[in-house]
Amino acid sequence: MAALVSPLARVERGSLQPKIVGLYQTLFKIGSSPPDNDGYWVEFFLLRTNMPALAVTLRSLSTNDMQQLQHTIRSVFARGVQAISSNSPDVVLNGIDTLHILVREVTARQLTSSETISILVGLDAVDKQFMEYVSCLDQVMRHGPTTQHRISALRGIFSTVCGSYRTSLINYFFQRDIFPSLIQIIYDDETSGYTFEAFVLLGILSSYDRMEAYNPYQTRLSDFVDESVMRKIVFAIGRACRASRETYIEAVDDSGDSFSLEYFLNYSELARKARSAFSQEDPDLETNKVLAELPPPFATILLATCNFVHANKFFSRVLLDTKIIGQDETPFSSFLSLSSYLLQHQHRSERQANYARLSMLIFRVLVEDLVTIHKLASIECRSVIKICRQRKPVLPLVQDERFVLEGVLDALTGGLRHNMKKSLDMKMYSLAIGTILRIISQLKRLRMRLRYHWSELWKTLFSFLKYASSSSKWLRNLPGIDILIGDTLRILVLAFSAGEAFLAGAEDYDDLFYKLIESGDLISRISQLYDLQASGASVATLNSISEYYRRLIKERSSKFKLTSLSSEQVAEVIKSGYDTLSISAQQGVDSWERYRESDERVFLKRAGVTAVTDAKQYLGNMINESVVGQPPSGSLTSVFAALRSSTPSTPSGEVYSTSPDSFRSIHTDQKARPQGNALNGNGIAA
Repeated sequence: MAALVSPLARVERGSLQPKIVGLYQTLFKIGSSPPDNDGYWVEFFLLRTNMPALAVTLRSLSTNDMQQLQHTIRSVFARGVQAISSNSPDVVLNGIDTLHILVREVTARQLTSSETISILVGLDAVDKQFMEYVSCLDQVMRHGPTTQHRISALRGIFSTVCGSYRTSLINYFFQRDIFPSLIQIIYDDETSGYTFEAFVLLGILSSYDRMEAYNPYQTRLSDFVDESVMRKIVFAIGRACRASRETYIEAVDDSGDSFSLEYFLNYSELARKARSAFSQEDPDLETNKVLAELPPPFATILLATCNFVHANKFFSRVLLDTKIIGQDETPFSSFLSLSSYLLQHQHRSERQANYARLSMLIFRVLVEDLVTIHKLASIECRSVIKICRQRKPVLPLVQDERFVLEGVLDALTGGLRHNMKKSLDMKMYSLAIGTILRIISQLKRLRMRLRYHWSELWKTLFSFLKYASSSSKWLRNLPGIDILIGDTLRILVLAFSAGEAFLAGAEDYDDLFYKLIESGDLISRISQLYDLQASGASVATLNSISEYYRRLIKERSSKFKLTSLSSEQVAEVIKSGYDTLSISAQQGVDSWERYRESDERVFLKRAGVTAVTDAKQYLGNMINESVVGQPPSGSLTSVFAALRSSTPSTPSGEVYSTSPDSFRSIHTDQKARPQGNALNGNGIAA
């Protein structure tokens, strides 16, 4: 007689799972055929979609498995499109979510465009079925029965666009214009918390092949004038940039603003080595590894921002004007802050270099426009700006409100300081130096005096010239190095000849002369090493100033029988020499060509791929880690939860244009300046 099992004994009954998961496993089993009866598919789409489980099931299939199961995949796609067209809200939602994952996983494989289409819908049915799929999603995104339906449709389109970016499937989003639906998502209060997704998607669509063919989304951006929608977009940009910047601060906290014992222990070299020896690990190695993986996927919004700024001058003004009540930091200053971190760390990875360069292209467009350059140096746009201080030497800490133009100069200066190496990033340096040249040229023309730590900028420029002199054997053969050094010299000539127009005080001018004298024969060496024939006028001007003061210093030393002069005595010589120094005006020193997008064609394509990759990662994390609108704490999406908050209230100020006369002059005690093309008169206060 068999032994009886106690009713209290634990009996294993197997693991329970949702019915839909079992259907996924059966449906996508090798050798199975797609069911033909309608009842199966009615039940399939009535069951709630388990997006993570469906993704896992599809990822377990190899590329060959997918090709064997292409009839099943086509059936799921065709039935899913029918489900999205259904009158049942639940069926519509399940159809959207199912096709979202199906399209994402198929397009993620390393397949050609025709192979992807063949597996997903079939080459003979793609025009009808895929166009119907796009149209249905667009209809739900705009007129869906609930917010959840509209957001699911938005993410379905977002995922499809990203997945099909390198296939011909993306062309169906140009045949069906979804721009009005994306703007409606941003405009409506119940969905405006998803402005980030809508705007990033708009940026990706407006980037695709726009320099090879007509792009309707780029045209739409250039014609757009709704300020309320623009302000919501600016809020999303600010939040995304703040969230991205905080990840840098979490890696290396640079918020310390005063000396303390804890600060000393954290940053003392001796303490660092002691901790490293005790823990048997290199903290720098771990920190560098973390920094190399930054920025987070939120930085993908910089591509859309760059496209919008370039296409629409009105948006540029709204970007600068917008403030958030109760916050010292404006959205644009958040962007400036993130840019400073990207520029100082851009050498760590191609991703960071791409985003840093996108930031500099935004700077370039803004400083070249007369209206926006006024705003960059206007009192109305002042803001608190946190500049990266994670690498030494650091720029002076400024905690009060500043002109945002000062933040632009700080970000560019930091990028120049911390990326000097043998394999010099010529594109980055040319863009940074060129933007600084344009800023100073605009300040000179508009007579805007800026109270800025100019000494740090002069120090950086002379450091770059010294680096170019000492590293000439590596740099001499780089394409464009002569233009780069020539532009650097032009900045210095502009400062010497027209510094009175934009420098805030006499001490800034004196410091500039001191640094040139201190550099010795640096300019002559640079000219000889790089054969700067095109920059001969700049070289001659700087050499004449240097020779003039060298003679005065020699005369002073002989008069008082001194072997050398102290820094105070040199400063006195500089001031006394203004009366007899003449700097001849150099024609064209402040000229430059306006930004042309075609010059950046190759880079913008590469940046588009980077942005699409990060957008995919963002969407993947949203699916794997959260329910729509409810990101779990501690996850990647919890960092981005601020983007779901309601749009903050803003001042109702209009976009305005400020004339130079509206600014208060604070520079009233200028010393005598050398004659030449230096300008006189009141300037703009800083």
